[in-house]
Formats: sequence, C-alpha cells, structure tokens
Amino acid sequence: MDNRKRMQKQLEFLVDLLALALSNLAGYVFFTLVINRISDYSNNSWREYIIIVLLSYIIIFFCFSSPINLLKRSRSMEFSSTIRNCSLTYALLSVLLLLTKNEIIQSRYLFISGFAGYCVLSCAGRFIIKKIMINILPKSRFATITGIITTVDIGREFIPKLKSDWSKNIKAVALVDTVLENGVYKSCKVQNNNGKNISIDTDEIISNIDDVPVVANLDNLMGWIRTASLDEVYINLSDEYLNILPDYIEELEDMGIVVNVNILSLEKILKESKFDNLSCNVKADVPMAVFSPAVHSPTQMIIKRAIDFIGGLVGSIISIPIILITAVPLLIESPGPLIFKQPRVGKNGRIFYIYKLRSMYIDAEERKKALMEQNKINGCMFKMDNDPRITKVGKFIRKTSIDELPQFWNVLKGDMSLVGTRPPTIDEFEQYESHHKRRLSLRPGITGLWQVSGRSDIQDFEEVVKLDCKYIDNWSVLLDIEILFKTVGVVLTHKGAE
Repeated sequence: MDNRKRMQKQLEFLVDLLALALSNLAGYVFFTLVINRISDYSNNSWREYIIIVLLSYIIIFFCFSSPINLLKRSRSMEFSSTIRNCSLTYALLSVLLLLTKNEIIQSRYLFISGFAGYCVLSCAGRFIIKKIMINILPKSRFATITGIITTVDIGREFIPKLKSDWSKNIKAVALVDTVLENGVYKSCKVQNNNGKNISIDTDEIISNIDDVPVVANLDNLMGWIRTASLDEVYINLSDEYLNILPDYIEELEDMGIVVNVNILSLEKILKESKFDNLSCNVKADVPMAVFSPAVHSPTQMIIKRAIDFIGGLVGSIISIPIILITAVPLLIESPGPLIFKQPRVGKNGRIFYIYKLRSMYIDAEERKKALMEQNKINGCMFKMDNDPRITKVGKFIRKTSIDELPQFWNVLKGDMSLVGTRPPTIDEFEQYESHHKRRLSLRPGITGLWQVSGRSDIQDFEEVVKLDCKYIDNWSVLLDIEILFKTVGVVLTHKGAE
C-alpha cells in the first residue's frame, strides 16, 4: 500500500472513530442531562463499555472495510458500505456486551441513539473528507508539486485522470509536439515519412489542458524544469520520442526530482488484459512489472488464517466423537481403512493429502475408469448418479457431510481453508486448461461458493470455474462468513447433496 492509500485509510479510520465517539457522547449527554433515561451504572461498567466499543470498531473496520479506493466509491457505494460497517460494529458490540454481562446493554436509549448517530455522522464525515481531498488538499502545502511532459493528444486523456489524485498539485505541462510562435504554443503533429519522423505545424493554439497551463515544449523544456519548483515529473510519451528519454531522465534525476515514466510495452498489455492490478519493482537489477489477477489485503489474509486455525481446532475436537460413532457401522459394512487419504492439488498446484471418512468400497479408484462414461459433469470433474462404489453408510455420511469432518485437520495444518475452492484430484488437474488453474490461486476449502450454489445441480465444470473465480475476485472476510452461514443451511437441508 502506497503512502497516499495509507493516508486515506488512516483518515477514514479516524473519521469513523470520531463519529462513533461523538454519537455515544451525544446520546449519553442527551439521555442523562436533558432527559433522564440512563441509569447510574458503575465506573467499571462504563470503562468496560468503552473498551468493548473500541474493540468492536477496530475489528469491523479492519475486517470489513471496502477495498475500493475511497475517492472512487460512488455515493450509493459509500452509503451502503458505511451502513454495513455501522451495523456490524453494533452487532458485534451487542454480542460482546452479552458475553461480558455488561449491565449497560440494558440501556436501549444509549444503544439506539448511538447507532443512529454513528450512521449519520460517519456518512457525513466521509463525504466531508472526500470533498477536502478533492478540492482543498491538492492546493495545500502537503500536496506534491508536479510537472508533466507529454504530447497534446496523450495529455488530454492523461491529465484529467492524474488530477483526480488529491496528493498532486499539477503546476504546468510541457508539450513536446508544439512550437512556440509569438508567445503562444501551437500543435505540431509528428508523422512518419519513409522511416523518418517529420513535424507538420498546425494552427491550433494550446494554452492549457484541463486548466493546467502549457509552459514549455521540447526546445525550452529543461530551462523550465531548472527554474520551476517541482517535486516530481510525469513523462508520458509515445514511441516517437523514445530516443530522447534517457538524457532527460538522467538530467532530471541529477536535479533530485522524482521521475515517473510510462512504459510503452505495458500500456498495450494493460489495455488488452482483463486485470488491472499492476506494480513495478527492481529485481536482480532488472525492472520488473508484476501483474496480479486479484490483490487481497495482507491484514485480511492474516485474519482469514486466524479464523481457519480456530475453526480447524474447534472442528477437529467436535468431530472426534462423531467420527468414532460413525466408524462402527461404516467398518462393519466395508472393512478397511476408516480414513480415506488422497493426493489433491492445492494452492497454485501444491500437492497435499486430503482426509475424508471413507464412503466408498476400498477398490473405488480401480473401478472409476470403467464408470467414466456415466460422468454427468461436463469437464474436468467426475460425478455420477447412484455411484455403485458408495456404501450404504457412505451415502448417509455424504448426504449429511459427515465424511468431510477429517478435513478440519487439513485446515489446521494449513493445506486448506474453511472457505475456498474445491481441490481437484491430480488426474483432473492434468486435464486443466490455462484459465482453469486460476481457481487454485487461493487455498482450497471445505466449503465454498460452488458448494452453496447448488453443488450436484451444477453439471458444467466451466460453471464451477466461473463461481470459483467470482469468489476469488470478490473475496473478503465477510464473504467467507456469509458462505459459512449458508453452508450450515445447506448441510441441514441436504440441498444439492448426494
């Protein structure tokens, strides 16, 4: 996360925290001093209440805040995001107050007024900081004084977009495809003629681009930069000007100015790519561009792993007596190993062993080849109706998902997650096309979006991939929790189970 995004996140955190504090303070003052509706609670209860409010706020903010840039959110998106976070904060607050048996939970006046005030003040606060960022900060001393070197056509598209960055104070632009005549800059088109670039003058006067004044062209470019107050310069040029770039960049660096240069080869790739998550680093003295189809917050990924560890531990403990009870009829019907261990393909192709209660006869894998013609899934998965390899007890534990219980051990080990994508077998993985592998870019899970969207009703593998990629692109801790709740409903109703 760069400094600008970090500062935006910090401002958002402080504004919401201030809104929460003011709403509770206002509710307390009004219902204590103006209308006496709040009982005299002990100092310990109030101290505990304040700690719980802060804890609830911090957990919800860092787990469920919108990953979309603050300035790019629409009003409706901002409103729904704010109301959601406010509601989740007070929902968690209620649970923690009940668990700690705090007496202030009885004060419905404080609770309702605090929640309502928090929603209103948080929405207003976010609207205000966005206005400040867009209209005031670019003109303040905190903004980075910026100059631009570009062409007329590129500048008309590039400059308005760059102006949306509140951390930039764009002072002026130099247009390399202009000529200076009688104190005004005129457009000068560059054309290729038998391998040579030639300039053709036009009568179009260019005094500014999106209200950013034009102050130089290629002839007086360095003279302007030497005398101007600039923190950084953006160079956005087409390939006709590649030969002049090294000298200008070196001279700008010598002046101590930060230089940002467009990478022509990457522009084409980025325009044609479905993804726009790009970062650049220097590795082994070579500038490298990093493309990623989905970027997930490290903080949220840590929270996901913490939830997995706790869930895996609790699930493993709860599963032990259920497995022991199930083992008796299962082994009587089909002698053999109780636990079925099979190599599966995990995150980005890693091989691990998945554990399940054995629901099939011990020769199931050998009989699979003979049954492939009855596969009802179109693609790289196998599933059939009335699979003869499944035992009677196996049908029951599959329908109730009891066979999945040993996978809590996989979650505890870190091979799997509570929520993720279905891990394929090695032979399924070997049939994958390139786009199929993207479903393995997160840890596989015991449950997932596919499992709660119909499971056995979905008979096209491409639909499974589509759902898995949708989960990966939109992943959040809140989405995991939503899927876990849906999974409980699916297990209880046996919807889509076989």
